[in-house]
Amino acid sequence: MKKRIALLSDVHGNSTALSAVVEDLKKRDVDTCWFLGDLVMPGPGNNELFDLLAGINTDIYIKGNWDDCFLEVIKSHSTLDLSDESDVYIGILGQYVYEKLSTNNRDKIKKFETCATRVINNLKISISHNLPDKNYGSALIPVAETSNFNELFINSSFDIAVYGHVHHQLLRYSRATSY
Repeated sequence: MKKRIALLSDVHGNSTALSAVVEDLKKRDVDTCWFLGDLVMPGPGNNELFDLLAGINTDIYIKGNWDDCFLEVIKSHSTLDLSDESDVYIGILGQYVYEKLSTNNRDKIKKFETCATRVINNLKISISHNLPDKNYGSALIPVAETSNFNELFINSSFDIAVYGHVHHQLLRYSRATSY
């Protein structure tokens, strides 16, 4: 059975861009959408991001590093280091998004998975934002060593690994094979 899956990632609060992508996807024969992380921040988008993704049958939501930044701000904003410009920046963004998001959507972000697995047409697929156990860092940038990509398959029987985070489309083959 043929199944068309749209992979989206790294919206970063840009509702204008997401709206354009969603309009394009509605013209295509897509069965479902998987969102691979970084829905909120640093852009100003909020509740409409969730509405747009719901409108295209998004059934996987992965937590990206910016989603984690948002959760850290709302969980423990008292631990922000106000002498660190990055903490101040993240804190102000997090507060803005927190005030704009509905309680329901804040709770949805808290429930985003770090990684997921799906089986489609007998192919086992790993779905993450970066590495399955680490949604930040530069391990999987397009010019990274192949050994970094192999980490997507070590200790698993995945046929395919999909991830976001690097803001580039790419296809790489892993050397971590069991055949």
